[in-house]
Amino acid sequence: MEQSKTFKLQYYTAKNGRDYYKDFLDTLDSNTSSKVQAQVVKLAVGIGKVKTLANKLWELKIEIGPGYRVYFTRRGNEIVLMLAGSDKSEQKRIIALAKRLIVEIEEIEREKK
Repeated sequence: MEQSKTFKLQYYTAKNGRDYYKDFLDTLDSNTSSKVQAQVVKLAVGIGKVKTLANKLWELKIEIGPGYRVYFTRRGNEIVLMLAGSDKSEQKRIIALAKRLIVEIEEIEREKK
C-alpha cells in the first residue's frame, strides 16, 4: 500500500499586509474556528471535501454551520497555501478575492526571477 502524499500548510499574507485566512478565522467563535482548523490540518494529508474552482484555485468545503469554505492554492507538489475563507453567503466575493491573491502571488514570483 502506497503512503499518501502530505503537504506543508502555509498562510499567505497579501501585499497589503492582510492575512485573509486569519481574518476569516477571527470572525468565528472559538469552537467553530477549531473545527475549521482541524479540517484544514486534515487537508495537509489529503483528506477533505475539495474541488477545483478555477485555474490554481481550490475550495475545501467544511460542512458545519452555514457551510464554511476555505480557499487555497498549491505551490508545487509540497505546499498548500491558504488564502481566505467564508461562509456560503460571502462565497462569490471571497472567491474573487482568492483569484486576485493568486495573481498577486504569481506577480511576486515573476519579480523574483
